[in-house]
Amino acid sequence: MISLIYGAKGSGKTKEILRRANEALEVSKGNIVYVTDTPAYSSSIPAAIRYVNAAEYLPENGRISEEALLGFVKGIIASNSDVTEIFVDGIARMLGESADELEEFFVRLDALSDASGADFCVSLTCDKLPAALKKYI
Repeated sequence: MISLIYGAKGSGKTKEILRRANEALEVSKGNIVYVTDTPAYSSSIPAAIRYVNAAEYLPENGRISEEALLGFVKGIIASNSDVTEIFVDGIARMLGESADELEEFFVRLDALSDASGADFCVSLTCDKLPAALKKYI
């Protein structure tokens, strides 16, 4: 399952995804991972949640391909089969793509969720959500 948080820049998406990650900690029966490309919120994540700063693994331009990000997430799941929730903050920023370009990525992420049993919560900066992504909100 994918849960999507979207809105314009500065609309509180990161605050919301952090809130959801902290709530998941109270009810999760597995491990939780929070992936972003900035160290800015590392102190907002409790130690019980695995914080991954993807920027440490990104190329110098700070962008990663959809295939590489999916591989990165698959690696997280493969290294710990007890991962039940993965929070990805700033997907469009990491991929360097607009919301209109992400439909196929979300289809593939949804398939990964089904195959692994891990749920995803993703934040996306956009002013208008494409129709294809509305099923994830």
